[in-house]
Amino acid sequence: MKKALVFCAAILFLLGSTAVAAELKVGAKASDFNFKDSKGKAYSLNSPELAGKVVSFFYADPGSKDMNNEAQAALKAAPGIERNTKYKGLGVVNLKASMLPDFLLKKAIASKQKEAPDAIILMDPDYSMLNAWGLTNKVSNVIVLDKQRICRYIYKGKLPKAEIDKLINVIREYQNK
Repeated sequence: MKKALVFCAAILFLLGSTAVAAELKVGAKASDFNFKDSKGKAYSLNSPELAGKVVSFFYADPGSKDMNNEAQAALKAAPGIERNTKYKGLGVVNLKASMLPDFLLKKAIASKQKEAPDAIILMDPDYSMLNAWGLTNKVSNVIVLDKQRICRYIYKGKLPKAEIDKLINVIREYQNK
């Protein structure tokens, strides 16, 4: 019995260590993903729409989707960000964190995409990105990857003004490298 308890404790420790090791940190290469938008189009880090561009991700569950609206508005208004050639921002919706059925969430996402046809809003149906990148559930996570898919910025929660400025500066810096 004692050996079984020690074995279980060792397994739990190893599993916990693996989860911590998987957390995306600044300077680390991001693991790829394969998500679809509301129309069923598949995207990954290698998608043509993202190739050769600095990419920002706003990853949130539906309940915290508006948490960083101020940061999104500042990014849209920021001069010096080359949206057509060197930068792409996108949203990833954490579907599993919502109590609403997926079909209702997909309808809401499709409606949002009609308002902003150039927006890419992807759906994470099973915490894939949350687990792979060590993101935080129930908040908005903001991540910036450079053209080589190295993490250059990550923030979990509502960005204060100083962090919004830092986010914009990181995008400007890496789009020109």
